[in-house]
Amino acid sequence: MPSSEKQLKGWIRSQHLICEGTDFIFETVDQTQLEKFEACMNEIGGQVRQIKAVGNWPMGPNRSFKILRAIASVPRPGGEDLVTYWAKRGGKQTRYSDINT
Repeated sequence: MPSSEKQLKGWIRSQHLICEGTDFIFETVDQTQLEKFEACMNEIGGQVRQIKAVGNWPMGPNRSFKILRAIASVPRPGGEDLVTYWAKRGGKQTRYSDINT
């Protein structure tokens, strides 16, 4: 299994990455993870269409981190296996959904 596919499956299990319609939605508080996601999507033939800040993750008193959301198109053909994997092992909400709604 290619390393990018392995990384994407890890994010699915940790609820950083979900599938919604024909899109992958990735949320994190770490800019480097966002860059890794973009590289993984490029490697499997997908493309990140949008990146935006969607909320704040509280980290103690008077401290919070921005929640970053990337929306990418599921590559077709080639992304179907990841969508199937998400359907079996992933969640319908990201781990930050309670905060950014």
